[in-house]
Amino acid sequence: MQISSFEIFDMLARAQLTGQAIYIAAKLRIADYLKDGAKRVEELAVRTETHSDSLYRLLRMLASIGIFAEIKEEDDEQEQANHRIRRFKKSIDDLLYSIQTGENSFKHANGMEMYEYFEQKQKEAQIFNGAMASLTSSHASLILSMYNFSQFNTIIDIGGGQGTFLSSILKNNPNLHGILFDLPHAIESARKLYVKELANVKDNNVNEIFSRCKLIEGDFFKSIPSVGADGYIIKNVILNWDDESAAIILKNCLQAMKGTISSSSSNENKVNRRKTSPKLLIIDTTMPEGNEPFIGKFTDILMLALTHKGRIRTEAEFRRILNSCGFETTDIIRSHDSTDFLSIIEAVPSSN
Repeated sequence: MQISSFEIFDMLARAQLTGQAIYIAAKLRIADYLKDGAKRVEELAVRTETHSDSLYRLLRMLASIGIFAEIKEEDDEQEQANHRIRRFKKSIDDLLYSIQTGENSFKHANGMEMYEYFEQKQKEAQIFNGAMASLTSSHASLILSMYNFSQFNTIIDIGGGQGTFLSSILKNNPNLHGILFDLPHAIESARKLYVKELANVKDNNVNEIFSRCKLIEGDFFKSIPSVGADGYIIKNVILNWDDESAAIILKNCLQAMKGTISSSSSNENKVNRRKTSPKLLIIDTTMPEGNEPFIGKFTDILMLALTHKGRIRTEAEFRRILNSCGFETTDIIRSHDSTDFLSIIEAVPSSN
């Protein structure tokens, strides 16, 4: 079996990340603090002078490879607040900075956020975009088998990058129209890719797919266009941000959906358009419970080190943030592969 360059990079990154994590745990003397029994992560954070939640995420990753083990104990008062007591027992170059402070070590090392860095470093941005497009392509067929996208009239891919995933959906749903929405540099990259595809592939089907796709520049932290879409897709975006930033994106999405509902009710005489209520689809990795090995626990630490407090969330965490932003979760569709924790979280505007 041939291994892709992206998979090789992923294996090397995980090996380096594991080495750093073990070094940090040793430097912080975590094992020494656990020699007399399990300790709450909050206590370990105080003793090691680190950021409690970031330390938890590091130990969770190490627990997945057997170095530590997490014990979860329910507590009435904590449970009411949707939290659990987190205890542990024995069983990137500046990552320690993130564990100590809970802050972005990439920004600490480079003086800017990762996405600001890519805006200035076009060569590195092309490598990054290519890797993301490769990852999207590998997941596209799985996602298409998990969900019926033909129920929609128009979908908008929010933060959709080069449009690889949107193109896959349109190819498999000939009656569907699409909108790609992202920052100007991403839309420009998508436009160049579309032109290249049209020039290299003399296929009327390719031209027909692109004719059903509209490109819109914008910033999802400012607003999301209300363009009559009934399917709103946010794929591999929420994991890049903390809850506060993610809530801004979701609330802007809600405003766009409300605008669509208002517009559709005042234009009921449109022909050949099925009347559908707008749905939000968050397509993302979800964090499982327990100590089993899971690649997302490594990705979670990368999110801590490289992004603005991004994280891999559990299904319960997705439900809570959606509810707080005015959405009702209607379904969670999980991957057919039990080792892949990719989920499609379907939500609609709350009726409250």
